[in-house]
Amino acid sequence: MSDEYWIISVPGKSTPQQSYNDVCNATARDQLSQNNMFNIPDLKVGTLDSLVALSDDLARLDTYIEG
Repeated sequence: MSDEYWIISVPGKSTPQQSYNDVCNATARDQLSQNNMFNIPDLKVGTLDSLVALSDDLARLDTYIEG
């Protein structure tokens, strides 16, 4: 038997904890789910142009290293 996991994002209220509590309250009555809160860190990425440039650099370095 395989377990099935879903990750669902819920629109936030004033705080993440309040949103989590709202979801738990909505699903606890019928035991619809087991809820866990986890924080997703802010991703520090640049613009699309900088990501494309980094991708080009990576391809160029890969060719150089293989040579």
